[in-house]
Amino acid sequence: MKVTLVQSRGIVGDTKVNYFKAKMRISNVESDIFVFPEMYMSGYVKDVKSVNFPTMKTLAIDPLKELSHYSGATVICGCPTKNEDDTYSDCALVFDGRKTYTYAKMALRADNVTDETANYVPGSEPMIISRNGLSFGLAVGHDILISDLCRFYAENGTDMIICISALTAEQMEPFMKVARARAIEFSIPILVCNMTGNDSGVEMGGLSAFIGIDGEYIESCTSGSDVREIRLDPEEIKAQTAARKSIPKFDLSDHKRIEMETVEADPNAPACPLFG
Repeated sequence: MKVTLVQSRGIVGDTKVNYFKAKMRISNVESDIFVFPEMYMSGYVKDVKSVNFPTMKTLAIDPLKELSHYSGATVICGCPTKNEDDTYSDCALVFDGRKTYTYAKMALRADNVTDETANYVPGSEPMIISRNGLSFGLAVGHDILISDLCRFYAENGTDMIICISALTAEQMEPFMKVARARAIEFSIPILVCNMTGNDSGVEMGGLSAFIGIDGEYIESCTSGSDVREIRLDPEEIKAQTAARKSIPKFDLSDHKRIEMETVEADPNAPACPLFG
């Protein structure tokens, strides 16, 4: 089984070009699953209200359905969505033939790059997709920092986590440390596909990677546009999943809270014999 990680720049305001770049990859590479970064289809927009959703549907979403249908590949692609109540979500869209499934990002961030909490409503539902006998849990960006989400995937027999992101190089360093720790903690491989390019006004960092259950990089990308074809042995992956040990849960409802007593220092106390 082959998963193709496409670390690419999503151009803000040019959905058509973003689609054709994706089409070029999907049409010229034989793969079971293609993974594109968070917000790839729209580019990393800071104001989601500026996105022309009808145009994006016509120029990208509908064509990707057809492309998935005719290529036989599953496509996972980052894209904002507009909800019926006029709120917005930062999503991973999963194209499986002409069917489309949506996973909404849970852990919205507010930092010096962007304030996602001002643009989006958080999701609340994990999503597991299956292909060729393997199952994949989805995450977007800082969702991978949610220990309970990773635990859910691990405890429900998920074989791998696929996380799409749009982070700067400075953000990627601590982010990947956590991702590697999650892979070790829950004995689950993690694939991270990060955005590259500077269309949002800041330089997205790339540095995507496929992390094994020992926390080591099996495949890794540069900071620029990059593609990695990851070959998975289903039997080996399923054996890892079967050998996964359950992580104990600790009941911390009973705890001690102790108020330290403040004592005034005695100026006449003898000096410490060690320091005089």
